[in-house]
Amino acid sequence: MATAMRLSRAEHERLARGFRWRRYLLAYLFIAPSMFFLLLVLLIPSLWVVYLSFHKGGILEPVRFVGLANWQTIFKDRVALLAIRNTLLYMLMAIPTVFAIGLGLALLLKRIILGNTFFKAVLYFPTLTPYVMAALIWTFIIHPEFGVLNVLLRLSGFNPLNWLSPDLALVTIAMLEVWRGVGFWTLLFLAALISLPEELYQAAKVDGASSVSQFWHITLPLLRPTFAFAVVMATIWNFQVFDSIIILTDGGPNYSTASVAWYVYKQTFTFSNVGVGAAMSVLMLLAILVLTLVQLRLLRRRW
Repeated sequence: MATAMRLSRAEHERLARGFRWRRYLLAYLFIAPSMFFLLLVLLIPSLWVVYLSFHKGGILEPVRFVGLANWQTIFKDRVALLAIRNTLLYMLMAIPTVFAIGLGLALLLKRIILGNTFFKAVLYFPTLTPYVMAALIWTFIIHPEFGVLNVLLRLSGFNPLNWLSPDLALVTIAMLEVWRGVGFWTLLFLAALISLPEELYQAAKVDGASSVSQFWHITLPLLRPTFAFAVVMATIWNFQVFDSIIILTDGGPNYSTASVAWYVYKQTFTFSNVGVGAAMSVLMLLAILVLTLVQLRLLRRRW
């Protein structure tokens, strides 16, 4: 009768450790090409930008260390402070508005059966439009003479507005983002709504819960993971608003639409202040990280 071969504890740990290393090595070999390009086009340039934020020059003159001078320039520059303020105001206008409209349209689309695909395509079509093309289309929508918005105002008995005035220019940029992004967020929220369990709604109806109560106590809590993803991604994307501003207003009038990304571009490529542009880029990265962490922290709490 053959006896079962038993391994000692040390041999078992050695074999298990070798198996884990082989498994990890195989996994790292699969992701090595992606990691190489990630390091090449993302990590190394990011570290170089951090390096430049403490130096001056780099394009027309040699690089020289200046310490925190570039950072001090940002906080002393009125345009930089306006760019930070405008970016935050733009996010506060665009993100809640596009989420509210997107969620409302998603709730409507969930109830529509006939023509559902057609309405999805119509809503998503502006999202497929590149930012540059969307901004060019928007110039005809806000034109003071034949723009759609002013035509509607005239038909309603109101006076036409200058949508690129200092008071309305930032609102116009936010309206463009809402128009372009509402289709994406509508389909995202629609997919999340379809995945919710119907048994909870049926039980709520049996208990006599109204539609508002179902939405507040069932739909919103179950959509919390979706909202967490949406808020984080929208913050990252909208903090970098640039294309629509450079085409429609170029930061004007009177810097009322200057954004952080616009300021980085101007300092780096127009005024050749690479260090100041790099410092603002690092500041933007830190702001996005902090806002993302705060949002995740808040959204993880129980409602």
